[in-house]
Amino acid sequence: MALKDWVEQGTVPDAITVSSSNNVVSLPLCVYPKKITYSGSGAVTAAASYGCH
Repeated sequence: MALKDWVEQGTVPDAITVSSSNNVVSLPLCVYPKKITYSGSGAVTAAASYGCH
């Protein structure tokens, strides 16, 4: 949905969360020039433990 909104509405997302096929690992994809950064706490396999900075 985020990509559709980006293309059709011009609404650029801060990040898009992607997950592994079994949903064990999820990470955000950050929009350039931002970079993914681990927050220092939480599961390293959870998107909630990361931010785009």
